[in-house]
Parts: sequence; C-alpha cells; structure tokens
Amino acid sequence: MNAIDKILNETKRKQSTSSFTVLTVIISLLAIDFFPYFKSLEIINPQFLYLSLINMLLGFYFYSDKTSITALAILKKSFLFKLYLAFVFLCGISLFAAKNTSLVYTKFTEIVIVFCLFINLTILLKDKLDLLYKIAIIVGISAFLQAWLQLCNFIIIPRHASIINLLHAMKGNTGNINILAASLTIKVPFLLLGITYYDGYKKWFLLVALFSVSAVIFLTGARTPLINLFLIYTVYIIYLLKGSLSKSNFTRIIYLIIPVLIAVLFVNSIFEKSKDKERYASLENRVSQINADDASSKARLTFWGNAIKMSEKNPIFGIGLGNYQVESIPYERTTSNDSTVSLHAHNDFLEILAETGIFNGLIYLSIFIYLLIINLKKIIKPNSNEKQLIAILTLMLLIVYGIDSFFNFPMYRPTMAIFFSLILAFSLVNTEIDQIVPSNKILFKIIASIIIIISLLTSYSAFIIYKASNLEYLIASDDINMNTKGVLSGDEVVNKMPAYPNTLSSSESFFEYAGIYYVREKNYEKALNCFSKASKINGYAGRIEFYKQIISKQKGNIDSAYIYSKQAFYLRPRNYDIFNNAIKFAISQRDTLEIIKQNKLFSQYRPMPQTWDIAARGLQYSGYNYRNLVKFIDEGLRKFPKDSILTTQKNELLITSYLIGGQNFENKSDLKNALQSYEKALKIDPRNVYVSQNIGFNYLKQGQNRKAINAFLEALKSPGLNGGKTEFFLGICYLKENDKANALKYLNLAKEKNYSVAKQLMSKIQNTDAEEAAFKKRKNDLLIADLITEGQKFEEQKKMDEALESYQKALKIDPKSIYAAQNIGFYYLKVGQSKKAISYLLNALKYPGLNGGKTEYFLAICYLQENDNSNACKYLHISQSKSYRDAQALIANKCN
Repeated sequence: MNAIDKILNETKRKQSTSSFTVLTVIISLLAIDFFPYFKSLEIINPQFLYLSLINMLLGFYFYSDKTSITALAILKKSFLFKLYLAFVFLCGISLFAAKNTSLVYTKFTEIVIVFCLFINLTILLKDKLDLLYKIAIIVGISAFLQAWLQLCNFIIIPRHASIINLLHAMKGNTGNINILAASLTIKVPFLLLGITYYDGYKKWFLLVALFSVSAVIFLTGARTPLINLFLIYTVYIIYLLKGSLSKSNFTRIIYLIIPVLIAVLFVNSIFEKSKDKERYASLENRVSQINADDASSKARLTFWGNAIKMSEKNPIFGIGLGNYQVESIPYERTTSNDSTVSLHAHNDFLEILAETGIFNGLIYLSIFIYLLIINLKKIIKPNSNEKQLIAILTLMLLIVYGIDSFFNFPMYRPTMAIFFSLILAFSLVNTEIDQIVPSNKILFKIIASIIIIISLLTSYSAFIIYKASNLEYLIASDDINMNTKGVLSGDEVVNKMPAYPNTLSSSESFFEYAGIYYVREKNYEKALNCFSKASKINGYAGRIEFYKQIISKQKGNIDSAYIYSKQAFYLRPRNYDIFNNAIKFAISQRDTLEIIKQNKLFSQYRPMPQTWDIAARGLQYSGYNYRNLVKFIDEGLRKFPKDSILTTQKNELLITSYLIGGQNFENKSDLKNALQSYEKALKIDPRNVYVSQNIGFNYLKQGQNRKAINAFLEALKSPGLNGGKTEFFLGICYLKENDKANALKYLNLAKEKNYSVAKQLMSKIQNTDAEEAAFKKRKNDLLIADLITEGQKFEEQKKMDEALESYQKALKIDPKSIYAAQNIGFYYLKVGQSKKAISYLLNALKYPGLNGGKTEYFLAICYLQENDNSNACKYLHISQSKSYRDAQALIANKCN
C-alpha cells in the first residue's frame, strides 16, 4: 500500500460513521416487518411514518458531525442521484395536472421519505461496506423470524384447522400474501452471501433461515418470487463457478440448493393436505401457470393497457401522482367485476408513466437500466473482489426489486422500499473517489438541516395519512355497508376526515362513507351533500348513485330513483348487485326495452344464466309479447344450453301457451282440439298438475268419467292444487259413476280446503240419502208385515212349509227384522225343533222392539224342552219382569 492510499484510508476512518450506528439503523429498518397495525387499516401508513422519523433522527445525527462527508462528493458527482432527484421533482410537478391533489400529497410524501432514506443510507454506508457480512446476518435473522412466524402454523397444524384457510391467511405484517413473498425474496441474496462466507453455527443458522424463507415463499403460491428465486440463484451460481470450478465452490452450491429442495418437499406435502385444485394444488402446478393465458396475467395485461391509454391522453405531466387508483376506474368498467378496482397498474413503470408523464416514466425506467449497467460493469471488470461481490449482491437485489416492479407495486411498500434505497446506496458507495475531498462541514450541516426539515414535513404529512388510515380502520370495523348502524356517526366521520388523503385505500371517498352513514341515520339532506362532494373525488363506482336511488325511493320519488338505478348500472355494467337492483327497478316499471338493454349489456361482459332468468321473468311480468319472449329465452339457451332454469322457464311458457290455447278451444266447444293442446303440454311436463287437471275437466265435459277420474287422480299426486276444486270435480265424477263412497271422500277433502260448493253438495247428497233410506225402510217394513201376515195365515191353514218360506222372505228383506226372526222361532218351536227356535229367538232379542216378554217366555219353553232349566229360568224371570202373565205360573212350577 502506497503512502497516498494510507492517507486516504486514515482520512476515511476518521470521517466514517461508527459501525454500531450503521448496524443499529439496519436493524431499525428491518423492524418494520414486525410492526403492529396501530389501529390503521394499512400497515404501510405507520411504517412510512416510522421511516420518516428515522430519517429525521439520522439528520440530527449527521448534523452532530459524526459521519463521513465524502458521501456528499459521491452524491454530487453521481448521475444516478441526479436521475433520482429529477424523478422526485417531476413527481411533485404532477400536482399541477392532477384532478385529485390530495392523492399527490399522499404519494409524494412516501416517495420523498424513500428518497431521504436513500441519501441517509448512502452517507451511513460510505466506507462501511466491510460490515456487509454482519448486515447479511442481521437480514438473515430478520428473514428467519419473519418466515418462522408463518411457518409455525404448518409445522404444528392446530387441531381442526383448515390448511387452505391457513394458506390464505398468510400475509405477515406486509399487507397481503404476495408482498410477504416479495419481502422475503429480496432478503434471499443476503442469505446466499452469508452462507458462502460463514462457517460453523452462523452458516447452519443461515441455512435454516434459507429453508424457512424458501418454504414460506413456496407456500404463498406467488409466481413472481419463483421467477426471482430462479434468476438470483442463476446469477449467484454463475458468479461462484466463474471464480473457479473448484470442489469447494461446488460444495457451496450444493449447500445453497439443498434447503430449497427440502422446502419444495415440505411445501408439496402441505399442498397435498390442502386438497386445493388451483393455487395450492402443487408447486409444479403453480410454476406451470406462469403464462400469459392465466386469469391473473390477463388482468395485468388489461391494467397495463389502461395505463398506456391514460398516458396517451396525458403525455406531458400525466394524471397526477397517486391518481391512478381513481382515474383507472372508468377504464375498468367493462373489465372488472362488481366493485373490484385495480388501485395499482401492477407495474410501477407504467403507473409512473400514467401518473407523471412519459418523460418521467422514462427517467424512472432509466434509473433501473443505469443501476443494471454500473453493477454489471463492476462484475465484469472489477477493481477488487470486494467491489465485485457488492455489485453481485446489488444486482441480485435489483433483479428482485425490478421484476417485482414490473409485475407489482413495491414502490409504495416500505418493506420493499428500504431495499430500493439500499440498492441505490450500495451502487453509489461501491464507487472509487479519485481524490480526497476536502471537508466542508458547513455544507454538510446545511445538507443535514435540509434532511431534518424535509423529514419533519414528511413526518407530519405521514402522521396525517396515518390518521386517515385510522379512520378507515374505524369505518371498516363498523362494516356500514352491511350493518344498519355502527360506532361512528355521519357527523363523526366528517369531523375526523383528514386534509389528505381524501380517499380510502379502496379508492372510495371518505365523503361517500359519511353519506352512507347519513343514509342509515335517515339524514338525507346531509347524505346528499356528502355524495355531491364524493362525486367530485371518485364518482366512477356507481355506489353514490345507488344510495341516491335509496334516498329517492324513501322519499317516494320513484322516477328519480329509477334514473339513479340506471346511472349506477351504466357506470359499472359488470357489477351484479347493481345490475340486479337496476333490472328489478326496470321490471317494477314494466320497462321492457330497459330490461332487454340492461341484460344485453351485462351479458356482453359477464354472461350468466341467472340474469337471463331474471330478465325473462321480468319481461313476462311486464306483458312482453309471447313469441318475442320465447325468442329471448331461446337466445339465452343458445348461450347456456345446459341451464335447467332457462329450460324450465321456456317449458313453463310453452305449457301456459298450450293451456290458454286449450281453454280457448273449450270456450268454442271444441273439446277435441282442446284435449290435443293439453296433451302437448303434458308431453313437456308429465307431472304438471294444472295440465292434468285441465285434461280431467275436458274428459268430464265429454262424459268420459273414468278417464276424468284418472286425470284428476294424477293431478293430485303432486303438490300445488290447494283450492279443493280438483277434489270437488273428482267427487262429481265418482257420483256420476254411482260410487258414493269415493264421491263423499273427495267432496269432503274439497270441503276441508274451503271449496264452498262442496259443502252445499255434500249436504244435498246427505239429505237425499236420508230421504231415500227412510222411504226404503217404510217400503220394506210394509212388505215384511205382509209376508209375516201371510205366514201366519199359512200356519192357520196348517201349511207350515209355506209359512216358513214367507217368514224367511221377510228376513231376507231385512236381516235385522225382529218380527221375522220371532215368527221363525215360533215356527220351529211348533214343529219341535227347539234348538233352531232358540237360535232365531235369540237373534230377535238382539235388537230393541220386543218389549212384551212373549219372546223370552217361549225362549224359556225351548230351553225347558232342551232340559236347560238354568237358561229357562233366566228368560222366565226376564219375561216376568216384562209383565208377561203366563211366566209367573211356570216359574212357580219349574224354578222353585
């Protein structure tokens, strides 16, 4: 080492920042991955506030003259710094082109915080690149803890836990699952560097960290990190092999690959348990989905196309920094379903292009190109191995951040933004200074003061933004979209509104939510006032018009409500809920043209069979022409040939048509053609109760009662006929077939179903039956009396056989005739057949009417002839009790 180098190194040591400070700052930055949300809806807001405060503290630290001032020379000479400064300046200038300046203030605050962090890291790391491996250990510890917090759920899976729910819940403190994956991926280059440098327990720890990080990246199913992992491994392995093809380098490579392979096996075992068929089917399946035909890829292409269209309309200054999340919504009205909005272009380069103009978009892209070039130069033609290694690390970080910028939006994610600052800082401090830069403490203090002032401003601004996120958190907790009231009131939302941002992270205006609160509170005047302000901020979502429709409907202004429902739909023609509301309003207004128009537009973007069903039923309700209605349903069936709902609806229309046609034929007394029409309907639906019922009526009119009965019984097999009419006419059919039992059965069922005519007919039938029974009884009684008189005359003439025949004829007419049975009993007693006499006399006594005691007396005589004194005495006593005069004497003779 020559004398000049010694002087340079000695100067650097005196002016450099302490190692403890550098490592403390790195630890402080990485701590953001473990932050709580602090009751904000988005984790990025407290994170950006924290980074701004770190910038301010570093400004005070630099002002105390405890660091290197040679970094100022690097910044002053750096073309990269000038590019970045120009980028930040043009981002600020876009304020003058923005419709929503509030969003510019918000995003510009975040960009300035990252820019200040880059300057601070550049100053800190100047002459401190010898701490690189210690930084790698710190990053390794952070990555391990970040990954392990997620991995614990899968190593010991809680009982009854759903693996698919655990997979979907992965996001850590980064905001969502994809950012978690990106945040871990950008730490992998440090792990690779540490593993190849360290031995012993540090190496094994970093290997475990690499396994944990890789496993979590794979578990997220995010595809961009998979691409990044492949690229950074390729770059680092080429770097190792380019040095030498030695056994030690191959061993190092094996060490780097084994943790990843184990992670693959572990993750696939988890995916198998999830039984998912899509994102989490298998790691191989997820890799195979990296193509432009995937739904997610198509969505990104759409967003990119929209960003380019916006930049074409506003090529110079763009639409304003941060304004993409609102101004992109009209471009997505025909591509995004329901209330979904992109919020970001999923490509930072195109988003900056659209928001701040083509020139600034090219500047931002050129920053990455310049970073790539200067680091590649240091790798290909290194001044030293140390500088080459730092360039390799920076290149790997640049690959991860650059590709993520191409597919996502890491610019506004602090967990990624700190690494962007590191990429820039590493690229600058890994530069040789040709000569010793004289100390200019005054200038340095001025720079430090500027950093302090800017950081104070950004901290204040970040705090305002955090308060907005806190209000959004409170609104989300109320879930006012679903609940009728919440903790907050409309007045409280208005009073808590910050100066900026004036939109939630979902792009809706705070005024819009205040208006919803007022609608819930039925304070319609304040609600409309808020909606008016909200429309100027974001009037593209259709929800404002939706709630205006609710207000108008509540006030009884139906025409206005109908207009608002249509406005909401045409703003978001792919929103099913808004469509459903609008078309039902059109149906209530019987506006057939509007029903067809809305269904056609919605189906153009989101063809769904249920929308055709709603529209078809609405057209039918509105009195739409039958033939055109059938054509409308046929059009739906061409799109959805297997849809059972539309098929059923068409069948119902055809059946209704055949039923009406049949009834028209019946009105003309053309029963034959009417029956044919009904039979056509029955072929479509053999179980249709109304068709079977009408066929029954038709047969009844034709006098074919048995066929009518079969048709009515078929109709009653299925539910739906509740009025009792079918049962009534079924009863009529049975009456005509002289089946009174079944007739009364079904007439009674009709009566129970309150069919009024059934009750009257049943009463008439029952009265008629009673009269017929009484007449028949009188007729039979006279005939029986004549036959008994005839028999008694035959007995007087000693014609005993003819007498018995007359008595038997009488008994045949009425088997319950006591007189016929009595006379037969007397006959058998006279002819000496006591046992037969007993039988008939007992039968005569079964029924009331024989009260004189004569029958019992002669029954006793029969028992005496059969030597049965017990029964004889029994019936003699009964005869005596009925005052039969001859019984007493016989009792005295036989029963004492």
